[in-house]
Amino acid sequence: MDKFFTYEMLMTYATCVTAVFGVTQFIKEIPGIKKIPTKYVSFLVAVIIVTLSNVATGQFKVSNILLYILSSVFISMNSNGIYDFDTKSKEGKIKAEENKEIKDGNTNNI
Repeated sequence: MDKFFTYEMLMTYATCVTAVFGVTQFIKEIPGIKKIPTKYVSFLVAVIIVTLSNVATGQFKVSNILLYILSSVFISMNSNGIYDFDTKSKEGKIKAEENKEIKDGNTNNI
């Protein structure tokens, strides 16, 4: 593969979600952006990626701005869901291990 991303690829839902997730995770700790809740940062990133992808491919239309915004809402939500799923999955594993250690520790003391 000679190109990691193309504008045509960015116009697909899955690739756009992936790009929004990556960019959001990369920039969310930048001073100034750090104060903005991540879900809003990811929405702004999605709007920018969706809009610029349409401009770059010659498909941008002012009449479609509402569609770009609506699409960006769902792209952002999906991107945030990937992070939440990963984080909660790790937290669940940690809690399960802690509970097992507590349980094992309690039964050894009896």
